[in-house]
Amino acid sequence: MGLSGKPGRPLENNQKTGLKAVMMRKIKCEDVKNIKNRRLREEIEYYMGVYEMFRNDTADYGIEISEHDGGSDNTDNLKSRLSALGVKTRNDCKSYVWGNISPSCLHCRTGAGSETFILSLKCNRDCYFCTNKNQLDYESGKDSVNDIVERYDRMSSVCGTLLSAGITGGEPLLFPDKCTEFIRHVKNRDSRTQVRIYTNGDMAGEDILMRLADAGLDEIRFGLKFNDDDIVPEDLYRNLEAAVNLIPRTVVEVPVKPGGFEAMKTLLNRSEAMGVYSVNLLEFLFPWVNPAEFVKSGNEVKKSPYRVLHNYTYAGGLPIEGSEEECLRLVLYAAENRFSTGVHYCSLENKLTSQVWQQNSGIKLTPVEYFSQKDFFIKTAKAYGSEAETAKIVLDRGGCRHYTCFEDTGVLEFPVTDIKLLKGQNIELGISSMICDQNGAKRCIREVAVDYTNSEQFSIDDI
Repeated sequence: MGLSGKPGRPLENNQKTGLKAVMMRKIKCEDVKNIKNRRLREEIEYYMGVYEMFRNDTADYGIEISEHDGGSDNTDNLKSRLSALGVKTRNDCKSYVWGNISPSCLHCRTGAGSETFILSLKCNRDCYFCTNKNQLDYESGKDSVNDIVERYDRMSSVCGTLLSAGITGGEPLLFPDKCTEFIRHVKNRDSRTQVRIYTNGDMAGEDILMRLADAGLDEIRFGLKFNDDDIVPEDLYRNLEAAVNLIPRTVVEVPVKPGGFEAMKTLLNRSEAMGVYSVNLLEFLFPWVNPAEFVKSGNEVKKSPYRVLHNYTYAGGLPIEGSEEECLRLVLYAAENRFSTGVHYCSLENKLTSQVWQQNSGIKLTPVEYFSQKDFFIKTAKAYGSEAETAKIVLDRGGCRHYTCFEDTGVLEFPVTDIKLLKGQNIELGISSMICDQNGAKRCIREVAVDYTNSEQFSIDDI
């Protein structure tokens, strides 16, 4: 996407070049004027401007951007009802889980010890919403078959035994021999590695399923497709039921279109009746291609598709407005009806956190930096102008030993864990989010967002 934040510190040294009462928040346009501190206001306006440029670039692809900003009252109500029914949240409320969840989904949060291998991008279908088309090597990938055994061995030699290994495509079952070879190879190396395969289900007949089971497959994920009448064809249900009887874990994984609740409810009921292990509900995404198809259906991209704007490598696309609400309604339906089949809403944000973790987890932090266990961004607190001068005096008095003064900009940067020392000062603060990015041949810590907080309301639990 060509995005970048403000330059940060190189890793070779330790230097860096009437609001509603809330703990920490992203400021909406109408609230900016209420920020009293001019320098903080300018910082937040800068990042809002970057986001606005991103939205304009997205609109240039030919798809509308929703005017709706943030969770609706109905979405907030759904989340409250889910909580009351015992639905679990994971990864800072980026996913909602009723009942069973695949162990590979648990491994996915950080991605440590987990890898999905693309066998080939060749597929027997051509879905307009397919996110594979967002990959840079899509055209060449359709005509090639990767040596995923060799890639697995190469990764294992560096990382050791993997917790999870997946086969994806395209449609992997176009190459059943390659799939069974990979499964056997991984299981022979360490039988504890959880091996899964993704398929649209068209070719998952009983004969192929038996071969996969004999090779040691732990999990099969069916990306079932609805026809033009919003019905899953019966032959796919037959293959799904056969998988339930042959594979230890059978999972359905589907993107949920806005307005698709009734069709998806039927799919959930059929999955429950068959004994499917779990159903993963994904946000419906615009994959940067085929905008006319999305516009024809009345789809719009979320106004703020990311919590933190960054160059994410996941080839997914942008979430469509209304999809999340449908997913939450479906989890609620499963919880209200006490399903045995697990139902898991996995948002786009949930899929992005592993990249942030992998880029930031091995970084040696400076004394002012904090590695968030919620979103995995590196955080610092910032005070501005005359409030920075006050903050410095109070922090000194409170025993804060680490901070950085930027006299040219009037900014004081200090650990978020020391904001507690400023209680009673009513100081407006910025919370900086940073990530370790590659900058040419070097890596550096780059600021990608600043959020608003206040010394009176801030809690370390919020970041």
